[in-house]
Amino acid sequence: MSLARSLERRIEQLVEGIGTKVFRGQLHPIEVAIRIVREAELALTNTGVGPAAPNAFAVSLNPADLGDDADQVVLRLNKVVAEAARERGWRLEGPPLVTLTATSNVAEGAMAVETAIRPGLLDPWGSLIETRGPRRLHLTKNRSLVGRSRRADVMLGDETVSRTHSLLWHDAGGMWIQDLASSNGTTVNGGMVGEPAELHDGDVIGFGETRFGFRSS
Repeated sequence: MSLARSLERRIEQLVEGIGTKVFRGQLHPIEVAIRIVREAELALTNTGVGPAAPNAFAVSLNPADLGDDADQVVLRLNKVVAEAARERGWRLEGPPLVTLTATSNVAEGAMAVETAIRPGLLDPWGSLIETRGPRRLHLTKNRSLVGRSRRADVMLGDETVSRTHSLLWHDAGGMWIQDLASSNGTTVNGGMVGEPAELHDGDVIGFGETRFGFRSS
């Protein structure tokens, strides 16, 4: 699976300036970053609300390729995972967690990557603010399910809300909402949502008869 050029350019920007103290020999940081994203693509699963990617990546390198002070590069590689998830619309169950380990079991210039899903707390990417009530609900997971079901990421107990009512997510540089064949429909600024609709700050979303203002974080 090839990376889209826009995402590849963004990855290059995120790892730009990483010095040779971290990666030595012929291995370049951009190779590690792109390999992590490709391993995420290969490990995608369907959660029923769209593709989910692993959030933990254990990268093994030969000691000759891995230098000292890897903290900076790990932080940037974590950002690479987060950026790829937003660009591709992947759901992560926890924050990105990349680790770098030196081992002689890997040849110089090569790498081994193991993926895993490690649930954890995520920072909000958006909020739903009730227009005529006290509720302020955070959207933390990409591809957040809104509904009355206990398995919903944002659970609404309102009678006019279906068990699986709507889906909100990041994808391709935008924020989107999709009605999931709910009984009473989903609206954005009063218009009924059929196909996926793009969201903007200040939009008013209706889940059945309940109204929330949308704010991105």
